Amino acid sequence: MEFEPIATERLVLRPLETRDRARLVKLANNWRVAKNLGTMPYPYTQAAADEWLAKQVELWKSGKSKPLAVTLSGELIGGVGVGVRDDRGDDDWELGYWLGEPYWNRGYASEAAAALRDFAFEALKLERIVAGHFTDNHASGRVLTKTWFRYTSEVQRYCLARGTNVRCLEMALSRARWLEIRAGAANPKLAACA
Repeated sequence: MEFEPIATERLVLRPLETRDRARLVKLANNWRVAKNLGTMPYPYTQAAADEWLAKQVELWKSGKSKPLAVTLSGELIGGVGVGVRDDRGDDDWELGYWLGEPYWNRGYASEAAAALRDFAFEALKLERIVAGHFTDNHASGRVLTKTWFRYTSEVQRYCLARGTNVRCLEMALSRARWLEIRAGAANPKLAACA
């Protein structure tokens, strides 16, 4: 798969590789991580990592999913991606992310989410991105509002690790709003008028 890694101030976002297996298992096999994600199993085993890594090429080839490793100094610290959710019944692309617990509260999630948001609008030419977080995951809500998403609805969403439906706050960001905010950020006079 051809993909130019996305470099941010501190991170590099790149496709997952088999060399990420041990770090993936170490960081993902954490209840505090898995309970905040819809599709991550818990416990997270080597078999789960092998299954996820084996899917990467097909996910990229499908054109409907772009999962990436979030790396710091060359080491996997989490994941981020955009993709069409099969269970939604629409063509919305959803942004999702996770970080290993040792990397929480350092701004890495916001940095990775903003970089992937920009990639989705610039390279994939998406018109709209959706996202969401479970109502008990306030940190994820802060990440999404910092990356310009706005709340749209509350739904029940299944959490594999919890084995039940959980209240989820859904959010969205349109290309038009993204362009407007970027223009304001680049032009202090416009930003002052907003």
